[in-house]
Amino acid sequence: MKNLKLFYFALLILPWLTVPFLGRNSFKKYLPAAIFMSTVTTALDLFGEKKKWWRFYKEIPPLKGMNLFNFGPYFVSSLWMLKMTYGNFPLYIISNTILHICFIYFGGIKFVNYFKLFTLEKLTKFQYLAIDFLRALILYGFQSINNFSQRLSNK
Repeated sequence: MKNLKLFYFALLILPWLTVPFLGRNSFKKYLPAAIFMSTVTTALDLFGEKKKWWRFYKEIPPLKGMNLFNFGPYFVSSLWMLKMTYGNFPLYIISNTILHICFIYFGGIKFVNYFKLFTLEKLTKFQYLAIDFLRALILYGFQSINNFSQRLSNK
């Protein structure tokens, strides 16, 4: 059990070690979208748990199990995905879809099941992919609105 808690802590912290490589300007530019997406994802996770779409197993107080993933790898990968692809929507959609397909169909779901993070219950892998695709559209849309409002305020 002690090693599992260490693993959960690493899952939360290790992605953040890559953030300095984003660059200060990119971090500031994409941070609002990542925060917004983490909030939306947390709400969606709570809704999905209530509907029994999935179930989260563990928590490390004060974080619930869902937040280990949301504020660790998901948050940081949102920052990186926007940095590497924002401004080229087709590349963003293709990259994001490939990332989600790899996670869902090529080991990520097995990984989170093995380490008792979460499991899909009433949701198929394809339905989970559709939800991830929708979240990707929301992330890009929020960033686009944020950029537009920043351009308006600078004029």
